[in-house]
Amino acid sequence: MTKLLSMLFVMLMIAASALAQTNEAALALEHEGGVVTASWNPEETKILSASQNGNLRIWSAEDGEALLSLDQPDTSFTHALWLNDGASILYADESGAVTLSSASDGETIFSWSLNGLPLTLAPNADESLVLAFTDAGEGSILSLADGAVVAGVSRPGPVIAAEWSADETQLRAWSEDGRVVVWDSRTGDEVATWSLPHRAMLQGLDWNADDSQVLAWFTDGNVSVYRREGVGVAGRAVSSARHRSFVRQAIWSADESMVMSWAGDDTVHIWSARDGGSQQVYRHEDWVIGARWDQTEERVLSWSHIYLYLWDGDAPPRRFRHGNLVRGASWSSDGARILSWSWDGTALVWTP
Repeated sequence: MTKLLSMLFVMLMIAASALAQTNEAALALEHEGGVVTASWNPEETKILSASQNGNLRIWSAEDGEALLSLDQPDTSFTHALWLNDGASILYADESGAVTLSSASDGETIFSWSLNGLPLTLAPNADESLVLAFTDAGEGSILSLADGAVVAGVSRPGPVIAAEWSADETQLRAWSEDGRVVVWDSRTGDEVATWSLPHRAMLQGLDWNADDSQVLAWFTDGNVSVYRREGVGVAGRAVSSARHRSFVRQAIWSADESMVMSWAGDDTVHIWSARDGGSQQVYRHEDWVIGARWDQTEERVLSWSHIYLYLWDGDAPPRRFRHGNLVRGASWSSDGARILSWSWDGTALVWTP
């Protein structure tokens, strides 16, 4: 009898999983190669997407009509983003080329050539400047007003990523050995170099809104919140959580009271930034590539292998399937739509 009940339970779980899976997208935007990035414009009426085979497209978010095509054969795009309330687009490719173009007709406004593969392409708050940093350890501040190179910085050895400080007076870049280099954004002069106290290989960093704390994640499964102290951080973490494998990424909640981290141990973990207390763990069938809260932070969207997972409370997750590895996903501002993109050559819009 016990065996029969166990079999019935397993069958019910399989049936629930099948019901929770959705395979029909509301909109399919097709490329000839894997899609590396996609995003809505500020009004969410258009979608910008770029692929590894040199396709860059602007689509109607209503019916999927291709509104603009900027093809660069034999080139793989690394970044593509909207600027100026959707009036222009900024994009980069593996050759180090960075271009600012009109979103209406694709006409080039400014272009730059960087040394190395672009890792970071980050506009400042008013979108007058953009920080570009490459795997060659070289960074540039590019003017989006006149096309000038405002400042340049460099550091020996490869970097993971770079960003502006909260007040935009400094730039910082970090590497796998846990070293962080800081420069003055106006002059390009090096201000400081400091190292994280945790000695495992660093995967990434994310400062909070006022730069008073920094979130760090590592290959040994550790995720920690550190308090800023002087030019670096205090020697002891404010709070920490532990995964059983390398941590892919971690992000702050809107009020910075919580952290969501995901890892190669097939989990998304939500925990307290104050004391590390666990709040929620979402388990997947493969290592987790990415995750995002919706605007209310009541639902979580995550992606693992070929699936998107939509988590809402304690209910079984809904699944949305791509034909190949999911590269990324995002919510619409009202949480009514999901945009995802994949190595299967598509960007898809779902209406969960």
